[in-house]
Amino acid sequence: MVGQVRDSADRRLTVLPAVDITKTLDQTKTMLASIDVKPAECKELAAASAVPNVDGATMAIGMSTDAGTGAATALSLIAGLDQSLLGKVASSADQLAKCSSMTMTASGMEVSVTVKALQGVGSVPGVFAYRTDATLPDGRTQSTVTAQAVQQGVVLTSVASGGASEDDAVQRAGALLDSAAALVK
Repeated sequence: MVGQVRDSADRRLTVLPAVDITKTLDQTKTMLASIDVKPAECKELAAASAVPNVDGATMAIGMSTDAGTGAATALSLIAGLDQSLLGKVASSADQLAKCSSMTMTASGMEVSVTVKALQGVGSVPGVFAYRTDATLPDGRTQSTVTAQAVQQGVVLTSVASGGASEDDAVQRAGALLDSAAALVK
């Protein structure tokens, strides 16, 4: 299904092979285990945004990059999660309010992270969207827009970074989520 989704420039997403997804998730889990997050109660939100819990589920990921603008967009679909994990997706908005400002430290490098809820990202009912800004030690800031919704028991997550502006990233993330939701029956 991910291979049928098109990005905002009408390009088909590049689908990642399942073996690459598994390998990347395992590597990311190992890396996240070594990161200190403050406040501590925000570690779950930080981990969930990078590595979803997919035990016993099926996951597919597709990506698109615009070489001209540097804009990157990704989509993940997770099917087969039990109801308790689906409920955690819906309750993520509550944790966002508590974790709007975090510090992550790994290997002595400290990164300040702010998270801000966004409205108007796509048209999927119940969408939960936010912007993450990570300020690196050299002062550069990396921003990402994430939108997530549950449709027919499938967790849809779109992520957009780079590009012309925040509005551009919001539009790309929303369009990708809407496109995927239209295929979930």
